Amino acid sequence: MMYGLFARRKRPNAIRTRPVDGKSALWGERMRLKLLWGTMALLLAVAGGCKQRCFMTEADFARTTTSTLDHLELNPELSSSSMINPSGSPMTLRDLDRKVRFISLAECIAISLEQGRVGQPSLLFPGTAQDNLVQFTGRGVAGSDAIRVLALDPARAGSDIEAALSKFDAHVSTSMTWSNIDNPVATPQQTFQAGNSLSAIQQQNANFSTTLLKPLASGGVAGITFSVPYTYTNLQARVNPSYTPQLQFQFEQPLMQGFGVEINQLRTAHPGSLINPGVFNTGPSAEGILISRVRFDQQRGEFERLVNQMLLNVEVAYWNLYGSYWTLYSREQGLQFAYTAFRLSKAKLEAGKISAADFYQSRGQYELFRAQRLQAIDTVLENERQLRALLGMPVEDGHRLMPSDSPTLAPYSPDWNASVREALNRRPELFMARQDIKVAQMNLLLAKNQLLPDVRFTSTYDFNGLGTQLDGGSGITTSGGAQNINAFRSLADGNYSSWSAGIRATIPLGFRFAHVQVRQAQLALTRSLETLKDQELKAESFLYRYYKQLSTAYEQIKANRAQREAFGEQLRTRQLEYDAGRGTLDTLLESQRFWADALANEYQSIVTYNNAIAGFEFAKGSIMQHDNVVIAEGQLPNCASVRAVENERKRTAALVIREHAAPTKPMVLQGPSTNIPSKAVSLPAVLSSTSPLLKDAPSLPVSPDAAKSEVPTPTPLKPSEVFPSAIDPVVPPPRNTPAELPTASGVEIR
Repeated sequence: MMYGLFARRKRPNAIRTRPVDGKSALWGERMRLKLLWGTMALLLAVAGGCKQRCFMTEADFARTTTSTLDHLELNPELSSSSMINPSGSPMTLRDLDRKVRFISLAECIAISLEQGRVGQPSLLFPGTAQDNLVQFTGRGVAGSDAIRVLALDPARAGSDIEAALSKFDAHVSTSMTWSNIDNPVATPQQTFQAGNSLSAIQQQNANFSTTLLKPLASGGVAGITFSVPYTYTNLQARVNPSYTPQLQFQFEQPLMQGFGVEINQLRTAHPGSLINPGVFNTGPSAEGILISRVRFDQQRGEFERLVNQMLLNVEVAYWNLYGSYWTLYSREQGLQFAYTAFRLSKAKLEAGKISAADFYQSRGQYELFRAQRLQAIDTVLENERQLRALLGMPVEDGHRLMPSDSPTLAPYSPDWNASVREALNRRPELFMARQDIKVAQMNLLLAKNQLLPDVRFTSTYDFNGLGTQLDGGSGITTSGGAQNINAFRSLADGNYSSWSAGIRATIPLGFRFAHVQVRQAQLALTRSLETLKDQELKAESFLYRYYKQLSTAYEQIKANRAQREAFGEQLRTRQLEYDAGRGTLDTLLESQRFWADALANEYQSIVTYNNAIAGFEFAKGSIMQHDNVVIAEGQLPNCASVRAVENERKRTAALVIREHAAPTKPMVLQGPSTNIPSKAVSLPAVLSSTSPLLKDAPSLPVSPDAAKSEVPTPTPLKPSEVFPSAIDPVVPPPRNTPAELPTASGVEIR
């Protein structure tokens, strides 16, 4: 239903003239200057407007101008070529000759923040890179986890705020039209207008119009329209030619639905104008200003979540690589023990002291440790690949990465209640859920506003003028008897004005759709509340996972270390007994396996403990503070930018690759029986696909038909050479090329 009330009043149509004198000529010149300055002010107001301009920051602009973006913009028909070049064959089990690059965890974090990747989003497999490429979503490709790509998402969400503010931008429209009419006199009305002397009605028309409209934050519209119609006709007219300039002021305001600053900051579009329909809301709709700002905060929280995930994956991958080197070290030590037992058993076999079955058992133990060592090398290569992928580094750069930091072995017993409160306050996932409740609340307010009738107030006020010319003097009679009249002067006098006011109401009967929107908004709010409650419970449960893992892994370190020390003593005793002829080969080989596994388990528990610390900080939402990482919005101030550039130049000039191991003595656990031996804390400095320190070890045959290698004559070893703490962990470079693996399962020794 629509109700309307309009009123309009006009002055009598009259023309007033003034005598021409010096003052009137000066007054006309002032009018022209005023119109000139007014036009310039109008253009400046339109050009400046009330919106904030969006442009790249200085840092983004420099990066853009130095990249290939300008080339792609200027040549849209060209396709982008490959941006990376292969740098040689990467490391494999048969090609391990690379220089060592010792890298710290802080350096890994710095590299990942610059060019890294988030990795697997699943928390069940931390420390794993994401190998899936992008996928087509129907509107482009998506799925990249590069931090440089993800850092652009908050900026895109921030531009939505400008899109929401754009519905309050001023609009200006200018038009100039011309027309010519030449109609024959045919109808009685035309005959009355033309008289008996004219056979055709001729008319020339022109119209210039400029309108400036400004949407108001309260939902209304304020506008100014300046128009100058021109008419010249062959009909009898009081003023011919005629200029009828008009200056119109208009104002309209919603009174119920869409009224108020708050509700218009929530609406997706401006209520519009009744006097000038179709001017507003012609572009794509955007969410309200307040909702767009909340969406930006949510996108910023999502970026923080991804950074937390990346830091967790980098830390876990770093310690996994550390643990894989110690696993390799344990397998190399076991391989040396197995080789020693193999040589002794060979000597006893030749002396007739043991059977062939015992000899082949020692050979099988040796091959077992050799296979485990090869698998350990592959694990090192795979963990390095995972770390390189998370850091955004190429798979091959002429170096192999080796962790230089010592793991944390100090006891960590956080307060549970304080940790839960910190997790509930700092987890970005919970922040996004709380912001979603704000969005649901604002949508409910917006939906309730739709239950009000659409009642609008409209008003206009016009200043009119009339003249035979735009400017010049008035009251001058020409030689033909016509009188010149200044149209702008007539408009400026303000003698002719008109106004209008009205109210229009649009009321849908029943408000069915509005009630549906309110109900949906209420359900969405309830859903957001339940989601937040569920996410808080999940956050607490996830925090408990790492909370219990802290104590479990710490106790496992002490237990595995005591186990390794006990098995070390057992191995030394069994070796002495076997050398003296009192022990059996079975017990010696079993002791070797136990000690090697205990050493690997000890450092695996150390890795698990450090990963648990990183996971606990992630579960609390404080991993960025734990790693000294801060997310900054926008560019640095100029003074800070200059100093940062200077520091970056110094750091780059002093950056060299370390080729020697940093001190890797870990901290000591509590208890007198949990110290790490000082000679068992170094990582192997060289990877080799062949057996270390085994100059005359049996090689693997290429095929079952190939010639078998002879078992060399054993060299007597001292018992001290078997004890783990007396073995030098630094492995020399390989002295021979690796042989291919056998194709048959059995190996015969002649």
